[in-house]
Amino acid sequence: MPIDTRELMEAIAIVADEHNVRVAVKQSGKGAAVCAACSFVGGMLLGPVGLAVGGAAGGVAAYKMTSGTFRPLGEVILNDLTDSQREQLVQHVSKAVADIHPTDVVMLLPLIVQNASIQQAVLNTVMSFVTNELRMQIVD
Repeated sequence: MPIDTRELMEAIAIVADEHNVRVAVKQSGKGAAVCAACSFVGGMLLGPVGLAVGGAAGGVAAYKMTSGTFRPLGEVILNDLTDSQREQLVQHVSKAVADIHPTDVVMLLPLIVQNASIQQAVLNTVMSFVTNELRMQIVD
């Protein structure tokens, strides 16, 4: 019996949400650049004190700029992945839990949701996939 991709994606999203994993969606680089630029300008204008003032001002500006752009990993998994990315993620998770050998695929989904060690294996696999394949940054 093949694994239902949609159900597995929902189980993965539940695990990610329970562990409160969030990802930065294309904004971390912008925030870092703003913070660095403000710190540089402050240092050039006011010396060492300007570095501190510029860094603080840049941090506040970066916060305002990127506020709300960090999203829960479960939401990204359910809504933002293409079909090919979903298939890749299912393959990665299936390989991660392959040593469990469930006699029935129906047993796999409750195992993922209820077993802490399997949750950790799935979560590590998903976080690796998101970092390496999707090029997103894990926040939590």
